[in-house]
Amino acid sequence: MQKRDAYFDNAKLFLMILVVFGHFLQPFIDNDPLYNDLYYFIFTFHMPAFILISGYFAKSGPKPIMSLVKKLLLPYIFFQILYSGYYTLIGLQDSFSLDIGVPQWSLWFLLSLFCWNVLLHLTAYLSVKQLMIGSVIMALLVGYFPIFDHFLAIQRTVTFFPYFMIGYMIPKKWIEKLKAYPKKWIALLLFTGLFLFIQRNDLINKYWVFGSKPYDEYLNHPLLGGPQRLIFLGAGMVGIIAFMLLVPRKRYFFSNWGRNTLTVYLLHGFVVKGLRVLDIRVEISTFELFLLFMGSMLLTAILSSKRVSRWIQKGKRVLQPSL
Repeated sequence: MQKRDAYFDNAKLFLMILVVFGHFLQPFIDNDPLYNDLYYFIFTFHMPAFILISGYFAKSGPKPIMSLVKKLLLPYIFFQILYSGYYTLIGLQDSFSLDIGVPQWSLWFLLSLFCWNVLLHLTAYLSVKQLMIGSVIMALLVGYFPIFDHFLAIQRTVTFFPYFMIGYMIPKKWIEKLKAYPKKWIALLLFTGLFLFIQRNDLINKYWVFGSKPYDEYLNHPLLGGPQRLIFLGAGMVGIIAFMLLVPRKRYFFSNWGRNTLTVYLLHGFVVKGLRVLDIRVEISTFELFLLFMGSMLLTAILSSKRVSRWIQKGKRVLQPSL
């Protein structure tokens, strides 16, 4: 068995903590401009980084379709049913309804990941470079077509496909150079520049970073959607590079938790959505923000644990995709 790379386990764990923290932070972002900027700062790069890493680990080549169905589509359908029932139970839905074609909340990632891996089969007809260029062109153009909305997560799938292709194309020696690069202070400069870019752009709303809607639904000038998306693709890469420069290379006690980040991604929504039903929108202090971050770390650690992983594998073995 090939030895796991602690660097990527650490990277996925830290990204997952940011995902959970971002979702916990969302109800409070209107209370303080700093929290608003922090929220968009995190969302600029955390999912793009996850997607790039997923593309990097797809280097072995296109996987059989049926294997992808088992590892990604079946868990998607299972959790789609589970979340629909949960939303009905906690009152987010008046009655149980199931629409397989419209992903519940964060489940878009499973569906998109399935599509990205399927699209790799196009490398039988196109060069990887051609597919990479095509992914960027499609990402810029898809926002001009209102027919592509939440159905099958097409907007998000196409919007974020370039990150997957970048990960797929990156030579391993580049990653090794990034790991060993000694000037970590550059990451702080990049993060500072990215945060200031977010802070000084008052026009930003969540759909700039979510990539889930066509341009005419969130931009006053939809024709500028393509350039805006290209800028944010670049901003996402700045954040990814800064983040990956700071990820520790050695294995620590927490590194193994990075094995189970998809489990955390699928399960943390039950906690987040359960809390959002309470509609808590009070102002929080800086110390309470810190506690929120610590709570995000704790929840990630719990859901990443072997106990939870064994429980899921015992209940439904297909729910542990090998990513």
